[in-house]
Amino acid sequence: MVSLLGLALPIAEDEEIPNERNSHPTNDYLVHSVSPSVVLENSSFFIEGKNLKAVTEKQLFGEGFSKFLNFSEVTDSKITVSLQLCPDSSLVFPGSGDKEKSHQISIPCLGSFRYSVRSPKFDLGMTITPFAPNISAQVLEVLGTLGELEFVLESNLPLGMQMNSKTGEILGTPTETTGNEFRSYNIIAQVKSNPNFRIKSQVRMIVVSEEEKMNRTCRSIAETSTCRGPSPHVCSNSSICYTSQFACEMDSKCGFIE
Repeated sequence: MVSLLGLALPIAEDEEIPNERNSHPTNDYLVHSVSPSVVLENSSFFIEGKNLKAVTEKQLFGEGFSKFLNFSEVTDSKITVSLQLCPDSSLVFPGSGDKEKSHQISIPCLGSFRYSVRSPKFDLGMTITPFAPNISAQVLEVLGTLGELEFVLESNLPLGMQMNSKTGEILGTPTETTGNEFRSYNIIAQVKSNPNFRIKSQVRMIVVSEEEKMNRTCRSIAETSTCRGPSPHVCSNSSICYTSQFACEMDSKCGFIE
């Protein structure tokens, strides 16, 4: 999601202001600039101006945003802001107590994107239904203004599966399994001419052979000497007896629920 970080800029005042953080009125600080022009999750951005030690996080960010942002370094002329997560709604940063003498600078915030996969299980040798990344139109628009977008993998998909570098769509026919386990694959959408502008996603999947699929299948059994009490479900991959079909399928060794 793209969110706008609004920074209100007050009109500068000529009077000399002491350096102590809490000794001047809240409308005595001045913001000159914010950089970079696009901020990313798990990164930092910089606010430069005058008398910035007079500003607290609450005054600048407002209520409820501590889970997104925090000051990591503060001087009179510069604040370093750490950004953990892009918020879902706009942030407005009042630069002074006099809103009538303020104007705003907005910078886009690029977060993560997602792949919507109906089922993370794929069968060996069977052509998969292609699936594409879910990226908001606003994020695509911002990235598009920075340059041509490309999708890259941090590690290879199972043999036979490919990713379209222009669209991020995953398709193909897997010709190897994932070793009877779920594996994660990190995917990056980045500006081709400047890879520093990037957002990340992850696809988690399992590719199984017929034998592996059977070994992960939960089935009910009669009570035996090895499964005493109300434990009527097992799968070949596990030595545990499960109290229900659901409990069996929720085990990472059985079923295909992730």
